[in-house]
Amino acid sequence: MIERVTLKNIADAAGVAESTVSRALAGSGQISKVTRTKVLNIADGLGYKPIIRSQHNTNPEALDRRGIVGVVVEALHNSFFPYLVDRLHDELDDQGFDMVLIIDEITRDRAGKKLRRLIDALEGVIITTATIESATVEFLKERKKPTVLAIRSNMKDDITVVESDNFAAGKEAIRHLVSLGHNRIGFLMGPETTSTTVGRLNGAKSVLKESGIKLDEGMIFHTDFTHEGGYSGCVQLLRMPHPPSALFCANDLIAIGAMDAAQKMGLKVPQDVSLIGVDDIPMASWEMISLTTIHQPIVEIGSMVVKLISEAIRSGKTGQVKHYIFPTSLVVRSTTGPAPSHHYHSEDLVTTK
Repeated sequence: MIERVTLKNIADAAGVAESTVSRALAGSGQISKVTRTKVLNIADGLGYKPIIRSQHNTNPEALDRRGIVGVVVEALHNSFFPYLVDRLHDELDDQGFDMVLIIDEITRDRAGKKLRRLIDALEGVIITTATIESATVEFLKERKKPTVLAIRSNMKDDITVVESDNFAAGKEAIRHLVSLGHNRIGFLMGPETTSTTVGRLNGAKSVLKESGIKLDEGMIFHTDFTHEGGYSGCVQLLRMPHPPSALFCANDLIAIGAMDAAQKMGLKVPQDVSLIGVDDIPMASWEMISLTTIHQPIVEIGSMVVKLISEAIRSGKTGQVKHYIFPTSLVVRSTTGPAPSHHYHSEDLVTTK
């Protein structure tokens, strides 16, 4: 005896995808009358009770007819993600879907618990912060739930992914710094469990090797994709006995944190130290920041993500894996400049917390 009948139970009994069951229960006209009748009969026979109902009407027939897509983010402190989520919301609305924003710490022990509780109410899921060994991704694959990974991948080629060319982004950033004469470059990277960190760091290393510049592994600092992470990492790197003349930051927020740290330590950007980020968030172009960065085409990525999740939901084909990689581009602003001829000494820096 099943304690609570789920969409998966109905889908298994009917021999159809969960998205087909979801559409049948919602009264969608996108499936045949025969299939809808079959699904409804099986749901009734299993004793299925809808878990999401109208706030003012508990009649299942009064449920909203628009499908719901869950968009999973880890947090909204990184302004890149609100920008991306806003784009996804508009694109989903145009496609006839409502969006539910799920803030879920998928990198922690309680990863995916919110998503798992809501899974039966969702026709599809977009994950913006997947990790390389994400249990949440494996869960969605097992449930055969239409899923698209946006921005980051699990690096397994077994689920649909839309991302930027992170390897090329790392190469572009380091080529720019090397072209300015920098040969001692520090790295403020994100967590090692993310595909963005792996790709960008590997791309950076490839250019150093091509240029005959030896990589100092002690100059690689892994942190969160946050302002605080950039600040603390910058302080540590710039206090080294032989500090870097330039920092490649894994995203713009880290770079802005590093900029704050460098300035509070009495250094000028870019005269004493150059900084380059990745993302090109709106804040990066502000006059007071004017950050050199690698641009990610968020508009195009958002459009493709929604196109793919819509196709997967409407076709019911969750096993078709697609991988789209969008090119990045260098945006030169005010935080990178020629390598200084006379470098500062770490003991001369202003003390900062």
